[in-house]
Amino acid sequence: MNEKENNRIKVDASVEYIPYYKDNWGIIKCSIDRVRSGKNIYKGDLMVFKGQMPEPIKGCQYTIVADFASDPKWGDQYVIQSMYTAIEFGDDDTGKKKYLSSLYTPYQIDCMYKALKDPFEALKKRDMESLVKIKGCALKTATYWCHKFHEHYDRAKIYIELEDYNLTNNVVNRLMSTYHSPDLVIDKVKNNPYVLVNEVNGLGWKKADEIALKGGIDPLGETRVAEYIKYYLKMSGDNGMSWLTPDQLLGAILDEIGEEVEDSTITKAIKSLDLWFNDEKTKIGLPYYKVLSFTIAAELLRLKNAESDFKYDGWKDRIKSLEDEQGWEFTDEQMNGIKMGLENNVLVISGSAGSGKTSLVGGILAAIPDYSHVMCALSGRASARLAEVTGETGYTIHRLLGYSGAGFEYNKEKQLGYDIYILDEISMVDAELFYYLIRAIPSGSKLIMLGDPAQLEAIGCGNVAYDMIQSNEIPDILLTKIHRQAAKSAIITNSTAVRHGEQIIDAEWSGTEVRGELQDLVLDCYLDSSNSFYKVMEYFQRLYAQKDFDILETQVIVPVKKRGDSNTYNLNNDIQELYNPARDGLKEESVMTVSSGLRIFRVGDKVINTVNNYKVEPTIYNGNIGIIKDITIEENEEGDETDVMIIDFVGIGRVSIPKDYWEQLDLAYAITVHKYQGSQSDNIIFNFDFASYGLLSRQLIYTGITRAKKKCYLVCQTGALRYGVAQEAISRKQTHLQDSLYEIAHPKLVF
Repeated sequence: MNEKENNRIKVDASVEYIPYYKDNWGIIKCSIDRVRSGKNIYKGDLMVFKGQMPEPIKGCQYTIVADFASDPKWGDQYVIQSMYTAIEFGDDDTGKKKYLSSLYTPYQIDCMYKALKDPFEALKKRDMESLVKIKGCALKTATYWCHKFHEHYDRAKIYIELEDYNLTNNVVNRLMSTYHSPDLVIDKVKNNPYVLVNEVNGLGWKKADEIALKGGIDPLGETRVAEYIKYYLKMSGDNGMSWLTPDQLLGAILDEIGEEVEDSTITKAIKSLDLWFNDEKTKIGLPYYKVLSFTIAAELLRLKNAESDFKYDGWKDRIKSLEDEQGWEFTDEQMNGIKMGLENNVLVISGSAGSGKTSLVGGILAAIPDYSHVMCALSGRASARLAEVTGETGYTIHRLLGYSGAGFEYNKEKQLGYDIYILDEISMVDAELFYYLIRAIPSGSKLIMLGDPAQLEAIGCGNVAYDMIQSNEIPDILLTKIHRQAAKSAIITNSTAVRHGEQIIDAEWSGTEVRGELQDLVLDCYLDSSNSFYKVMEYFQRLYAQKDFDILETQVIVPVKKRGDSNTYNLNNDIQELYNPARDGLKEESVMTVSSGLRIFRVGDKVINTVNNYKVEPTIYNGNIGIIKDITIEENEEGDETDVMIIDFVGIGRVSIPKDYWEQLDLAYAITVHKYQGSQSDNIIFNFDFASYGLLSRQLIYTGITRAKKKCYLVCQTGALRYGVAQEAISRKQTHLQDSLYEIAHPKLVF
């Protein structure tokens, strides 16, 4: 039994005093009526509890599960893990069975009710004599069943009170992991289930709306319309549409709510909300995105206009020495970029693969060698690539800023301590994270950002890279010349052609061809899409047969997760069976994942984390890839044994992932092009056909090809390749940053 388990207590307590309560968080002082479990080590007359809770009522009795903590400022207190009022089931068995179904298998429940009239009461009273009469239930099993029953007993109240809502066990688990209190869950669901969209991870509009409709909300009423407007504007903003036209918003409302909704209801709903409009009322959005863009603009201009103490006399001589050392000269564009980097505090460097963006940054650093610098990128794989290219440590933005579940260690008040900040893959960084980064950079520093405008756009709020380049307020340089060394690579030359909309195969051509002086691009094109899946498997099998095969340096990428035969779901299953099949002694677990449904994970599998997870140490982020090293049992913080996967993540190391978070994993033998953007592997097998029709574009194809460091196997349907190259994925993002930069840089005169 560890310290945390020793300090956990379960009590019946009556609220005597409420020092603080707001927004579901409070501090209460209680008298103790009964200690159900644990040891009362609190020394005061009234026990102090703090944490998430339903609105407390003075004099009311609650059952509270809490952990003892001695705060240096506030003294001894208990941190609430769960808090609820009395649970009453009555005579109806429905709620009882629903609670049992959340804990035991249908077969176990069936055996329970065949053997006992009321297994619920037997479990509640820990009636071992009755429980062992159940088929397959020996004393050890009965003890385990009772432990599960009482461990989650607080959730029973949810199944009773919200029986009509027909909540699934998965939804109840999500609600409890967010709110900790069944009373609070019940209050949220009954009074305004729409708040669940923003407060509960993995619960979207559809589910919240379904709950609200079951609760009796008017399907054409003002409340539902207003809640949908808030949701839709936030969803749009989070995907780069910071504002919408009135017609865009109206169309979305009619599609979701129905054309029967009255115009007057929509008008009232809009007026009831705090929304942003431009002066002409032609744009509408949430104020948050306007404020965010304005603060980003202010921080960028703070950095740009700050007084600089950088000294770079004699920089051309240092560049000449670098050229002699590396054996090649910088292009005129790169020299101009180095000069701009020295003369400006903020610079955006953009260009295609092979244009020398990283080399340009190396030139800037060589020109001013006496200043400290740090390199960062959004993804763990991209930061690891920075380290590979430069030989220096590359950070994720989160790691650089010292992120923990409580927030960022470095911020506006406590800023970072470097002279030069290099941010790679700027087009992938959303506006929120970009703001958190630049606010932590002190005035007088340099911020150098690198990006490739030909790649797919990041999915997220804002369009920072594009807006900075288009604004004319932030210095930028576009590199257009392919470096002489890079021109030997067909990965570079063919991707560049694709970038410019130039076809790289003739119409109706099919066959296999190896291209480039480096022989680094294999084109395998066919007319019939039924070849896709088998071609991918064939190339993977060939690579797997090589002696130096490395699964972390071999990546299959495709556009889609589910459509067609050659999707990530199918490919992952079959590659797993080829590379890491089931065998005696190999540990494996079946998991219902969020992203792909049922998966089997085995020791040795290549997996990807799909959600930022701040509950594990060290933190892992969306897109981190690693290898499962073990599936075992560890003791958790509460002293209970829990199943864990030990995963060795690239650029992070070994992390223990408790079973509660396995649903956030997926197999990573094959992943989407979008998911792999910002990352690279030695060998890329890139496949697509017309099953990906709606996603095909030159940006997608360019991004896919340039994920390869050494060799790309471009395996695709001829017509799909030619169609994709002809399609320009023009940005439809509607943002505020360009206007905000102009407004701050050119303030209106006030007379």
